Amino acid sequence: MAKKLKRGAASGREMEQIAANRDMPLAELAALLNRSENFVRKQIAALPTVEKQIEQGDWVARLHSSSFWPEVRKGLIGSEVGYFEQAWASYNEQFGSATDILATDELMIKDLVLLDICGQRAFTERATVLRRIAELERMIDDEQEKDIDSRDMQELALWKTQLSAALTSKNALSKEHQDYQQRKDAKLRDLKGSRDQRFKQIEESRRNIFELIKELDKHKRREQEGRLADKVRIAAANVADDWNELTEYEDGTVDKPFLSPEGELKDE
Repeated sequence: MAKKLKRGAASGREMEQIAANRDMPLAELAALLNRSENFVRKQIAALPTVEKQIEQGDWVARLHSSSFWPEVRKGLIGSEVGYFEQAWASYNEQFGSATDILATDELMIKDLVLLDICGQRAFTERATVLRRIAELERMIDDEQEKDIDSRDMQELALWKTQLSAALTSKNALSKEHQDYQQRKDAKLRDLKGSRDQRFKQIEESRRNIFELIKELDKHKRREQEGRLADKVRIAAANVADDWNELTEYEDGTVDKPFLSPEGELKDE
C-alpha cells in the first residue's frame, strides 16, 4: 500500500531541507519529504535566488553586528529569530541601499519588526484559544444531549466556566492583536514619512547656483523676478524716506526714528 503523502503548508524544517537540496532530482526530494513533486516544485520556485540570498545575508550580518541585536535576540523564541532576520532584511531592501539606511532608520525598523512579532504572538494565541473554545462547546453539547440524570453536572459546570474564561481571553487577544497592528501601521507610516522628508530635503539641497541661473534664463521668469526686485527696491526707498522724516514723540522730543548715513548726507 502506497504511503499517504503529507498535505498542508510547508514547515520551516521542510523549507530548510528544500533550500539545502534544491539541486537534487525532483522525484528524490519529493520522496525525502513525503510530498508531491508539484508541491516541491512550487516551493523551489518560491525560494530566493542566490543573488537575493547574498544580499539578504549582508543585511543579516549588519543586524548581527548592531548594538541592539544581543538584547533583541534574548526576547525572541524559536522561529522568531529567523522571522526577525528575514523581515529585517526585507524592510531594509525596501527602503534603500546600505548607504541610505541611517541609525534612526535601523531603530525604527527594529521596532517595526518587533511589533509585527508581538502581533503574531497574539494572533497565534488567539487561534489556540479558538480551538479550545470549539472543543469546550462540543463537550458541553455532547454532555447536554444526555439524559439529565446521566449528565455529569460537576464537569459541565467546569467546562462552562472554562468556556467563559476562554471567550474573555479571545476578546482580549483580538484587541491586543488589533492594537499591535495599528501601532505597526503607524510605525510604518512614520518610517516612510521621515525618509520621504529627508530625501526631499536632500534633493532640494542639490539645487545649486547654476540651476538657478538656468531658471533665470527663461524670459518670463526674468520678468517676474525683475518686477519683484523693483517692488522690493521701491518699498525699501519708501520706508527709508519715512524713517528719515522728523517725528515728534509723546515726550515732546523731535527726532528721526532711524539714523542712516544716507539720511545724514541728505540733510546736509
